[in-house]
Amino acid sequence: MFGRTTMSTRRARPRAVWAALVTSAVLCFLIVVGVFVPVLGLIGAADGGTAGALDVPVGSIAAAAVIGYLLAVVLLALILVVRNGALAWVLGVAAVISTLLVSLWPLLATALAGVDQARDVGPFIQELIQRFS
Repeated sequence: MFGRTTMSTRRARPRAVWAALVTSAVLCFLIVVGVFVPVLGLIGAADGGTAGALDVPVGSIAAAAVIGYLLAVVLLALILVVRNGALAWVLGVAAVISTLLVSLWPLLATALAGVDQARDVGPFIQELIQRFS
């Protein structure tokens, strides 16, 4: 009677699952605050410093941020479902990697857009030289 368990009794989550969830959530938050926000500030300052001449791919950055952060939230939510510590850590690391990649994407997207703009400058300058000579 005292030691009896029923089928409705659920097994408690191991500490490894909770540790994976807390660690991953804190790291994701720190990456957003420590990487993504400063990267956006840097890109905004560069765009403002060039008086809007820099073509910042805002749509690409926003879409990547929404998709990547949504993926990270889903991965963190899946940790609440699993009861295996190793699987929880794998999901947590995947969420952190997703957050980190999405946080660094704006730098790459803006750099690629700047390179494309720089390629367009050469023919423009050549055309100007030909007009005035």
